Amino acid sequence: MEKFDWRNVWKKGGLVALIAVLLLAAAPRTEAAGAKQVPVGYNDELTGIKAEINAGSLYVPLRETSQQLHLKVGGTTERIVLEGSKHSIVIVPGKQQAVSGSKTVALKTYVSAGRTMIPVSLLKGTFNFGIAYDSSVPLVRITSGKQLLSLQSFVDRNRAVLKSQDRGKTEEKPQTVKPVSAKPIYLTFDDGPTAHTNELLDILQKYEAKGTFFMLGPNVASYPKSVKRLVDSGNAAGLHGMTHVKDKFYASPASALAEMKQDSEMLYKAAGVKTTLIRTPYGSKPYFKQAYRDKVLSSGFRLWDWNVDSEDWKYQTDHAKVVRSILDQIDTLEKQGTVPVVLMHDQKATLQVLPEVLKTLKSEGFTFEVIGQNTTPVNFWHDKR
Repeated sequence: MEKFDWRNVWKKGGLVALIAVLLLAAAPRTEAAGAKQVPVGYNDELTGIKAEINAGSLYVPLRETSQQLHLKVGGTTERIVLEGSKHSIVIVPGKQQAVSGSKTVALKTYVSAGRTMIPVSLLKGTFNFGIAYDSSVPLVRITSGKQLLSLQSFVDRNRAVLKSQDRGKTEEKPQTVKPVSAKPIYLTFDDGPTAHTNELLDILQKYEAKGTFFMLGPNVASYPKSVKRLVDSGNAAGLHGMTHVKDKFYASPASALAEMKQDSEMLYKAAGVKTTLIRTPYGSKPYFKQAYRDKVLSSGFRLWDWNVDSEDWKYQTDHAKVVRSILDQIDTLEKQGTVPVVLMHDQKATLQVLPEVLKTLKSEGFTFEVIGQNTTPVNFWHDKR
């Protein structure tokens, strides 16, 4: 085989030919043809976009989907910038990575029919879109929270069109797709573990729900079995510091970091796990200012607050008021297309509130998910580190 020499390309085709060869050499790897294509819906509209099933995951074309979802695509072919109204991420196809703030994570992309394909889960994890997949059609539906139809109603309305599109195609073996949630919600519980943690876990288990527990170090040491159980049952562990005393925790950036590190050590001793998820006492505003965040977050921690305040600590006997407040706040966020992050507390009063909340939200199609180590943080400072 003749050795490639860019000078020959220059002589034969000039600058345009040379640029074309260089771009081809730098292009992301193209997957083999024949991937299963799946129609894409957005809110209550059936789009002309086709997703693909690849290795059990759903992928969508970057530019077509971004345009439909009103996301901006910029940057270069080597560093693609995907930007929404609140969040952004840099995709690096050549390294199969994505960069969000100071975090770099693995992200598989590929090229299909000239289109850069990205996992649809990226839209959920970074931009908080809802994603649902119906294998009976099949169909993938992306939602912003402004949809009026349930998934079943949307499928029923478009079933005839989807079936007509599928006529004449060779029957293919159904492929298994990892489930994703159309309406995710994060339930969080502060100040535990306590003597009531096991009862909370019983209720969550009954309704097939999960939560994220931001726990205090001394309590972790007092109830290690409860911590182990919540971790083993698929709930997420987070850190809440040691003292929960404003003057001690916020005495300095160093004192805040020291409390989180000590809490982390106690969590590891109790359950053998480590976490980057933190929530500061009383929430991050106004005390957790820039100097504190720079000190603590530069150590790898990720700051979480909430956007639904149950005030269950305040109205410990008026359970109906707490339930109404939670559901009303969630309804408002859903209309705005925002994923709810609910603040509750690991306490006796919450046992009276949680069943009704879970029952109602489950009937409305919400899926109770845990906060992941790489989930884009929701906090009062909009600090995405």
